[in-house]
Amino acid sequence: MYCQKCGNEIKLGGGFCSSCGAAIEPQQQYQSQPEVNSENSYQWQPSDNQSYAPSSQTEIEYGESKSSTSLTMGILSIVLCWLFGIPGIVLGTLAISNGKIARQTLDESHYSYWSALAGIITGGIGLALSIIFTISFLISFIAGVSWSF
Repeated sequence: MYCQKCGNEIKLGGGFCSSCGAAIEPQQQYQSQPEVNSENSYQWQPSDNQSYAPSSQTEIEYGESKSSTSLTMGILSIVLCWLFGIPGIVLGTLAISNGKIARQTLDESHYSYWSALAGIITGGIGLALSIIFTISFLISFIAGVSWSF
C-alpha cells in the first residue's frame, strides 16, 4: 500500500505514514503507487533512531544552545573540580542534563549533536573527579590531615 499524500510505501494496517506522518484511513489505502504531489517534493527520511519529522528552526537553535552550554559546563566541571568539588559536581550535573536535552532535540547528522555528546562525556568526567576529590577531602578532614600547598 502507498500513502496518498507523499506516495511512500506503508505497511499493511499502519495508521500513519512513516515518511510524512499523514493519517492513513482504510478507504485511502490502495495498492498502486500514486503520483507524488509536485508542490511537496521534499521527503524527509528518518534515521534509524528517529521516527518523527525534523525539528523546527526554533527547536534546532534551542538544541544548539543546549549543546554548546553542555560542552562549556563539562569542560569547566573538569577545570573546577579542585575547588572543594562542589562547583565541579554542579557543573558536571548541568552539563549532562543539557547534553541529554540537546541530543533529544537534534538529529545525529547535526554537528551540535556530537558537541552535546562531548559535553555529556566531559560532564561525567568532571562529575567523577569532583566526587573523588570531595570524598578524599572529607576523609582527610576527618582524619586531620593538613592540605597545605
